[in-house]
Amino acid sequence: MRIFRKSLVPAILLLVIVVALIAGGPSNRLDREAIRALASIRADSPGLTHAAIILTHAGSAYGTIGLGLVAALALWLTGAGRRAVLLAAGVAGERLVADGLKLIIDRPRPAFDAHPVLTSSSSFPSGHAANTMGAFLIIAMVTAPPRFRSAAMIAALLASLAVGATRPYLGVHWPSDVIGGWSLGLLAVWIVLRVGERSGVLANEPQHDVVGGHRAAIGENEAA
Repeated sequence: MRIFRKSLVPAILLLVIVVALIAGGPSNRLDREAIRALASIRADSPGLTHAAIILTHAGSAYGTIGLGLVAALALWLTGAGRRAVLLAAGVAGERLVADGLKLIIDRPRPAFDAHPVLTSSSSFPSGHAANTMGAFLIIAMVTAPPRFRSAAMIAALLASLAVGATRPYLGVHWPSDVIGGWSLGLLAVWIVLRVGERSGVLANEPQHDVVGGHRAAIGENEAA
């Protein structure tokens, strides 16, 4: 958690997004070669491809928005209304920004072979990467009890990395799209953490509740 409090985090993430946007895409040799190599692997590995198709659906609107709504509703019903609003706003806000960037940037998707999954928008940033990184981590950060929060956020991070990796493997995104998406999702997490702490929704905890903590992290109880 402490790494998200660093003041340079948003600047670094924005820089990564800009570099992925400017340097990546169909004009980038590394992006093109990666997609061609993955297409060859995909053709020779039907079992792995089938697993990737199943996994990639976790990053769909049903997977991210649905999970966010369930988590927000659970918080609301247990009396943590302010946390529920923070969670819902973070998940929805990140998705709106990602979708808006897609419309503005309008980067073409890879088209070296037929896509094994349906696509309906432009390429940058990867919505699956951005939405899972934002939604999964925000849900873990806002809902997990302090003693389990680090493990929950690590699990959320690994899940997003796995879902994001399926996108270039399936030939529907350039690797730079996914890097940009992950960075956008992490930026949303940073914003939610900052807003939550400064508003008192995510209160500080005693140091002994923080794993390896020399500094307090967000708390379990909602501020009055």
